[in-house]
Amino acid sequence: LDGIEFESYGHLMDGFWSPATNHRDDEFGGSLDNRLRFTNMVLDAVRSAVGDKFVVGIRMVADEDFEKGLSKAEGIEIARRLAGSGKVDFLNIIRGSIESDAALTKVIPVTGMRSSPHLDFAGEVRAATKFPTFHAARISDVATARHAIATGKLDMVGMTRAHIADPHIIKKVMEGREHEIRPCVGATYCLDRIYEGGEALCVHNAATGREAEIPHIIVKTEGPKQKIVVVGAGAGGLEVARVAAERGHKVMVLEASSQAGGQVRLATQNPRRKELIGIIDWRLAELDRLGVEIRYDTWAEKDDVLALSPDVVVVATGGLPQNPPLTSGDNLVTSSWDIMAGSVKPAENVLLYDDNGGHQGMGAAELIANAGAKLELVSPERFFAPEMGGMNHVPYIRAFQEKGVTITINTRLRSVRREGNQLIAELASDFADGWRGERRVDQVVVEHGTLPLDDLYLLLKPLSKNGGAVDYERLVSGGDIFPKRNPEGGFVLFRIGDAVASRNIHAAIYDGIRFGLRI
Repeated sequence: LDGIEFESYGHLMDGFWSPATNHRDDEFGGSLDNRLRFTNMVLDAVRSAVGDKFVVGIRMVADEDFEKGLSKAEGIEIARRLAGSGKVDFLNIIRGSIESDAALTKVIPVTGMRSSPHLDFAGEVRAATKFPTFHAARISDVATARHAIATGKLDMVGMTRAHIADPHIIKKVMEGREHEIRPCVGATYCLDRIYEGGEALCVHNAATGREAEIPHIIVKTEGPKQKIVVVGAGAGGLEVARVAAERGHKVMVLEASSQAGGQVRLATQNPRRKELIGIIDWRLAELDRLGVEIRYDTWAEKDDVLALSPDVVVVATGGLPQNPPLTSGDNLVTSSWDIMAGSVKPAENVLLYDDNGGHQGMGAAELIANAGAKLELVSPERFFAPEMGGMNHVPYIRAFQEKGVTITINTRLRSVRREGNQLIAELASDFADGWRGERRVDQVVVEHGTLPLDDLYLLLKPLSKNGGAVDYERLVSGGDIFPKRNPEGGFVLFRIGDAVASRNIHAAIYDGIRFGLRI
């Protein structure tokens, strides 16, 4: 190692600094000198062990930003003392606290929250200490980083999530390819997966965290160049097209609508999550750079695909919303997609039933609540939206509590019937046989994932070399993943993303790159 950095924001050393956590009445409590005693003991011990040339820094809170916590004045004074101690080589400034998910998102904002919210504060600390100062808190673009350095606010900029999205930011800037940087869209899929799944993954860079199997830089194929037709320009379809084109294949994309994006574009209809469109925009720019043709307003039928004489056909047509299993009333419910797309307006009194547990239902619920409707959110799970992590949970529950949304868990929607000009939603329980409940509402909205839109795939299967089959064991372990089942077949066929089964953005993009690399 060349150096280390101590973490001191909701950690051990700063626990002594903060009046909120240090209630001691001995030599480690009370005055600021006493509260810094443990920190100085640790730094002295480390310096004696590593010497003067080894880099030692501290990522430190300089303002906990709540009434009982460490104040801005004391935090900056601690920064001054550490800077003048000769024991550390740099300060990495944090503002806020991390004792709850809500507090953590103020330190590390998610999509829809302010960008670089504490940059000016970090600049104040640097001005007060005149000491090498680092800072990282949703500085996700090179322009902001340049501004931070050029205006003297920082000596070094931390861009953690931005580098999870694209680890080659610096290389691309140095080579004049800044326009090719894959943007961080603030989805915070990465941190939610780290905290709750133990793995660092990016919502739209499936190579991150899988570098041993999937490269960040796509190399040209050593095999024959092929003509590839991708049907569907959602996240997965655009990704497989990008990877195949990078490998040197000739790629064409057919898209039924007038715009690319699929369900990602639908998700951005929630204004708070509009930054997600960067997932699509970056891929469109890359496909333009790679010379990939996209034909919009093209509902591809079997003959349309065959007329292009493809070597490989990728069905990335996604899925369509499905209702949960109801005993009756399928024709009386409204899909969350209709709410998100704006094709159906929220009624005055709404019940939203979500047993998918992700952003799809929560996004619709947030739009309904913000429209001023009275909303009850019902989930069969032990807690709502279990497919989302804690940091993404925060803005949803904030909106729900501010708008007076009722949340009911451990409850299923059993049926819906009309009674006068209203609907009666019958509820049931997995835990109490025979229990029934009812809600009288104006609208029942449901979210139950998607069913594959696979008609084209099924029509093309008997005409393909591999019968549409994939050897998934070889997809993981290596080897030819397309079994030779039909000698008369004219092309290889496979499907990805929601055209296989209901899944999320990351899974669709993961499909896109791992299959694209095997063509």
